[in-house]
Amino acid sequence: MDKSLSIVYNTILLLNLIIVGFLSIVIFQTTYLICEADQAWNFLEQARYLPHVPWHVPLYTLAGFLLLVISGIFKWKLEGKRDGSAFILIIIDIMLCFFIAYNLNFSYKGLFLFLGVGAFLFIGNGPLRYLTIALVMISYIFSDYDIISVRLNLVSLQDYISFYGSSLQIPLYSIKSTLESLNFILVILFFQFLVQSKVRENKEFIRLNNELSDKLHQLEILQEELEKSARLKERNRLAHEIHDILGHSLTSISTGLEACLELAKGRGKELYSRLEKIKQVTNRGLTDIRRSVRELKSDAIERSSLLTALNDLVNDANAIGHQNVNLIIIGNAVTLDDDEEQTVYRIVQESMTNSFRHSRSTNINITLAYSEKQLAVTIADDGEGCEMVNKHFGLVHIEERIAFLAGSVTFETALGKGFTTKAVIPIRKGVKQDD
Repeated sequence: MDKSLSIVYNTILLLNLIIVGFLSIVIFQTTYLICEADQAWNFLEQARYLPHVPWHVPLYTLAGFLLLVISGIFKWKLEGKRDGSAFILIIIDIMLCFFIAYNLNFSYKGLFLFLGVGAFLFIGNGPLRYLTIALVMISYIFSDYDIISVRLNLVSLQDYISFYGSSLQIPLYSIKSTLESLNFILVILFFQFLVQSKVRENKEFIRLNNELSDKLHQLEILQEELEKSARLKERNRLAHEIHDILGHSLTSISTGLEACLELAKGRGKELYSRLEKIKQVTNRGLTDIRRSVRELKSDAIERSSLLTALNDLVNDANAIGHQNVNLIIIGNAVTLDDDEEQTVYRIVQESMTNSFRHSRSTNINITLAYSEKQLAVTIADDGEGCEMVNKHFGLVHIEERIAFLAGSVTFETALGKGFTTKAVIPIRKGVKQDD
């Protein structure tokens, strides 16, 4: 529950205790003063009805208010979990308020506004809440002294206060009016805080809903990446098995046939001819297997080396785009593991895509700096840049890929200074590539 709502609710409760206490004391004290001044006959002639027993008024009103407080404690413990129980408690509260109002000669009906506040606070069910509010408002309307006094013989508060002189009547009426006005103001303040709380809840709900949608979208993309990665791994596994098993076997057969051909020279043309045809078939089969392996490794990096794939990527970009893309190699290129090559290729690809879409650049420089233990990849454009880096899914995905390899990545930008991606990846193998 919102803290501000709780504070205002408890303040309204305390203020109503003060009002009820004040009115009960006024009635109690005035009755005794009338008796001591031997003005009972004059008072009865003016009031026309017998008042309550003096000491009953503060006792019964404060006892009834204590029961209201106890009911409120039970409603706090329910905390909207059992709307039916809260509804029953508020019905009991309405009867208690009528009991208190009766002992105060229906000179105050602000307690019913307090119950209306509680209906919004403790009952979450829409229809049940509206029913409760309707009952509270009806009780508020019909607890008016002018309406009740038609049926019940009651002494009005005005009859009690008129016993005093004008010098004391004005302060008493002023205190009563001020306390009732404060109660009304606090009720309005409560509903203002309630509206603000609901607005905040709606904004938070919208924000969380947007975050959830974004996460779901990211999850779908990651799921697709995982499925694609699983398919590639399986295809690569099959390709490696075909290459290692069948390729090795056919290579051994081809080598053995070469030896047989050497032995068959001069020992019959028919034998030599048949062995040569077998070797040709074997070589064609070996060629077909190598071609099948390359087809299974359909990814751009798997079909060729990393540098070749990057060159193809750069050449395609220069052929179809208006930016000038340059690939710069520093140091001696070394072979990388499959996941390392995939990561470097995807970083370059994603960075180029971002530059094409957002940077309005004319030049993009891709630099691969090889050292003994690490590879530094830098993709820099001369576009318009931006004030700060907003990491959407593409940049987050780059960070995740680099993190998987225990590397690091930074993004640098400024207005008019372009955008630069710098990644450092530790190299596991460090073996020089063959030309």
